[in-house]
Amino acid sequence: MTFQKSSLYGCKKRLTALLIAGLIITQSGCGNNAPSTNVSWDEDYLLNTYCTVTIYEAGREELIREAFTYARQLENLLSRTVADSEVAAVNRSTAGEAVSVSLETADVVERGLYYSALSGGLFDITLGALTELWNFSSNDPRVPAQADIEQALTSADYQTIGISWAAGRGSAAITKANLDTHIDLGGIAKGYIADCVKDFLENRGVSSALINFGGNVVVLGAKEDGAPWVIGVEKPFSAEEEGDLVRELSGEIVVTHGSVVTSGIYERKFTENGQLYYHILDPETGYPRETDLISVTVIGPASTDCDALSTICLMLGLEEGQALIEGMEPYEAVFIPKVGGIAVTDGARFTSYEGSEGTQ
Repeated sequence: MTFQKSSLYGCKKRLTALLIAGLIITQSGCGNNAPSTNVSWDEDYLLNTYCTVTIYEAGREELIREAFTYARQLENLLSRTVADSEVAAVNRSTAGEAVSVSLETADVVERGLYYSALSGGLFDITLGALTELWNFSSNDPRVPAQADIEQALTSADYQTIGISWAAGRGSAAITKANLDTHIDLGGIAKGYIADCVKDFLENRGVSSALINFGGNVVVLGAKEDGAPWVIGVEKPFSAEEEGDLVRELSGEIVVTHGSVVTSGIYERKFTENGQLYYHILDPETGYPRETDLISVTVIGPASTDCDALSTICLMLGLEEGQALIEGMEPYEAVFIPKVGGIAVTDGARFTSYEGSEGTQ
């Protein structure tokens, strides 16, 4: 996913020059200099990706650093790979043990359970034992043994997770029914943290900003010139041959508020014995989910929801995914199928570069 100022966008599909100018935000983050306008800009590495925050006001670099500190505090609550996180504490707990957690952790788990139910269990936040086996973030990921996959699947069931809220939702505790159940919030936590950073900046008086957490793009207010934001949808696998700094676009989306999030089978992946394996795991088989889609981009008010919905739609496939989004106003989506072409929901302000239907 990329961001581009409309005045400089044109019809170019090759992005190298614009990347060098620092005017592009890609799905894997951006390590380039800030745009040379009246802005404050900085980057940090967290959530296993490069993250950038741009405030359209000079002299706010310290505030951006505070925002990154806040984001890292949330990551340290929500990440299963942080040893002393609250999620890790839940994963270590015994069956039926009530683990006290922050309101933030309880909120994300509650939202994750909602989307687990909405998807009929396809999006299951209790697949942690399985994702630990596959370990797509390692330097040398491998296909796990079949017996280990089958064992991990026995501990996955989102319906066995309970959240107890005190009166007035002032405190919360999480329980699990199975000792071996591990929670993994990777499909929703990044969006939640991006939303929290937006609220943090807004509460500190920021009126125009753009947050990019590894492709979870959140906009605050209007651009500095008052025009809508233009978000480019990355062409899947476009950087495979040329390297990470060369990415092409499939098209562009015009947004005025909210978030844009892409999930794709090309994000975290590896090849073994000629077979491509990607990180969207099927709770029925324990292997990457078979889908007719390469990527799904969801546009909506909150990055938390767009994060979960983009993954769910990718797993559902084109027909069911499009039907889901069409029934969830005000969300819109752009689908890139494996067979070619691009499909969009009716309200998506999308312009395709590939001759497919879209609206501007």
